[in-house]
Amino acid sequence: MRRSALVVAGALACLAVPAMATPAAADSMVTGSCGVTGAYGAYTGFFTSKTRVDPLRLRALDNAADGHHAAVRLSTIRNNGDFQAWSWHHNYGGNGADQVWDTSASDTNGIAAVRIDVGLFEGNDLLKICTSSIKTNPYT
Repeated sequence: MRRSALVVAGALACLAVPAMATPAAADSMVTGSCGVTGAYGAYTGFFTSKTRVDPLRLRALDNAADGHHAAVRLSTIRNNGDFQAWSWHHNYGGNGADQVWDTSASDTNGIAAVRIDVGLFEGNDLLKICTSSIKTNPYT
């Protein structure tokens, strides 16, 4: 009796895995990164519709003992082609500090594509910047 229950459970598990890993789900995942001397940033997100990225994880790493700090922000292209730069997330932890923000992005004007900008700052002054490659939304 136990063996047959295990066989049934195994068969059901095999059916569930393809349902969770559909092509649409795989296509909706986006990642990217870039770095400048002293700062590195990365992101992972999932497009869930024409207007939303959720969840979205942003990361900023300060990798130099230079008195400056790293920051990361999301940048999007709306469905009409307009560019939207979101607010910076600053990592003030110093050399070696690696900070992560779990968030989401939603825009009623649509999100056709995403990327991140990574900056090295002195106070509020942006000293260096890089931009990851643009990833397009499969729902648009």
